[in-house]
Amino acid sequence: MVNRRRYHQVVGLESEGYTRTQAEDVIATLKASKRTAAHGVQGSRQTAALTVAQAADDYLVYLRTHDGRDVAAKEMRFREHIKPHLGRRSISKLTDDDWLSYVDARKKEGAAASTINRERSALLHLLNTMRRRKMLNTAPLLARQKEPQGKLVYLTPEESQRLLRAAEDDQSLLAHPFIMVTLYTGLRHTAALNLRARDVDVTRRILWIGHDKAGRREQPMPQILAAYLSEMVESLEPDDYLFPSQRAKSGRAYQMNSIFARCVERAGITKHVTPHTMRHTAATNAAHAGLDAATIQAMGGWKTRAMAERYTHAASMHDAMDALQGRLTSSRVTRKLHRPSRKSA
Repeated sequence: MVNRRRYHQVVGLESEGYTRTQAEDVIATLKASKRTAAHGVQGSRQTAALTVAQAADDYLVYLRTHDGRDVAAKEMRFREHIKPHLGRRSISKLTDDDWLSYVDARKKEGAAASTINRERSALLHLLNTMRRRKMLNTAPLLARQKEPQGKLVYLTPEESQRLLRAAEDDQSLLAHPFIMVTLYTGLRHTAALNLRARDVDVTRRILWIGHDKAGRREQPMPQILAAYLSEMVESLEPDDYLFPSQRAKSGRAYQMNSIFARCVERAGITKHVTPHTMRHTAATNAAHAGLDAATIQAMGGWKTRAMAERYTHAASMHDAMDALQGRLTSSRVTRKLHRPSRKSA
């Protein structure tokens, strides 16, 4: 009975292999669909019948409909990892023990703590989205894995200039603009590729970031980049991408990894450098210029200040070592020569 109205429908026969649990799940789904048709609200009984895989499919559709962020990456994590391990579990009965079992399985597959944490973020966002939609009452916490702090790799000013010169000589017309944008703003790889001509505000020296990990925001840029992009967008229509690709369905380049690697090699840079290194480089340069963590956080679009503080801390340590060197070398320091004494001779 739904809304004081009784419905009669055969859902299956015991002789055909149907169990009571299967019948109850079907009935719960039918009831929820009736409520949705009548009120546009999904009932909790429908959620009880949803598996993690079904909930993930519904969640991804919801994100696309409501202009969600990072949908492609979330879809990949559900498809390749979360569904194979947890897909058959009931979403309403998912526990922290289930998550710990998932973590153990992923570690045996060789997944790093950072990778597991990204998968955790996707699953946690699914659960919290369902709670906001009144489809779940509670959700497990999903313990976060401790990540080892990686080495902070960035380019020196001299290496940055070599990379820019190498990009100018590259056969791809996208190489130099991409490195200019990422080097002078610290934009994330995908956020840079999503830029259109209409997103460039030369007068205010701002890039309008529509789709980014940190959401919609304004990205400031220095005068040298504003002048560079001003010439670049003169021949473009407002909806044209700054990094177009005729082969891609989206109309813009999917990634710049191979082009970037080619420029790095031509520049003679031997350390491991990726497009994300440009982000570290921009933040490091800002820290060495004396900007505080709050300003660097706003400039880079980080949600928390912890990452920005890594750069200011590193810059402070450099300043401290320079001060120490200046203090020690203010008077002449000579190396003492140790000679054998006559007694030991």
